[in-house]
Amino acid sequence: MSFKALPAGLALVAALTTALVACDRKPAPPPAEAPAGSSAPVAAAPAPTARPLAFDQTDPAAKVVLRLPAEIANYPALHALLYDREVAGLRTFAAKAQTDQKASDGKFPWRPYNRQAQWFLAADAAPLVGLRALWFEDTGGAHPNHGASTLIWDTTANREIQAKALFRPGADMGVLDRAICDAVATAKTHREGAVPLNDMFSCPKWSQTVLVLAPSTEPGKVGGLIALIDPYVVGPYSEGDYEVTVPVSAFQALLAPAYAGAFGGAPKSPGNPDGTLSVTMDVVK
Repeated sequence: MSFKALPAGLALVAALTTALVACDRKPAPPPAEAPAGSSAPVAAAPAPTARPLAFDQTDPAAKVVLRLPAEIANYPALHALLYDREVAGLRTFAAKAQTDQKASDGKFPWRPYNRQAQWFLAADAAPLVGLRALWFEDTGGAHPNHGASTLIWDTTANREIQAKALFRPGADMGVLDRAICDAVATAKTHREGAVPLNDMFSCPKWSQTVLVLAPSTEPGKVGGLIALIDPYVVGPYSEGDYEVTVPVSAFQALLAPAYAGAFGGAPKSPGNPDGTLSVTMDVVK
């Protein structure tokens, strides 16, 4: 009902009340929670603050660098989680470098530590998003270290999942183990000087590799799994890394119902015959 519909006296009281409320500069109290069973709307949780796609920090003790793919901005919660996690690790690394530099006490020339990580979009197939990373680290040893990382994101649950969640409980994972082992053995036949698999360098279990979602020949699907294997695992350091791809047809029956529909087609980029990495890292000088 408007003021005009009220008697003159009541309208004056209402107008004065409105004026007094407007003069009260105290912040309004938070709204009361809706009673149980009420149809009142519930306020949505605030969206994560946008994070950058890069992080750089350089000081006399260390240089640390992070690069994220532009596509990650489409998933704010994923972006925030990965950026915050990676930056925290890089800052810890830089702090350790500062401690080591002080401990050296100028007894020898200090060579700054260096750690860099670069992430790439591997596959985007609802409800799954797969990322992969290459990292490089130099702490003054005989040679720099490097390796690979992965992250699998469930867009429906809006959270990170582990690779084991892709498979049915109780599934015979020996099927995937054998497929990876066969792919490694084949890759070795294409790599000059590769040491055959033996007691010292035997095939790893699927859970001992870094599993990455492989893009598919079918748009919007995952075509298989890429197993990234670090040096020393299936061969000497001089043999380097291995990247082998297992098509979805080899493990389709193992997939959990929640994710089986995200897989289809065949791997779009099966990798190089000798199992070398198909992505390269841009090391920042």
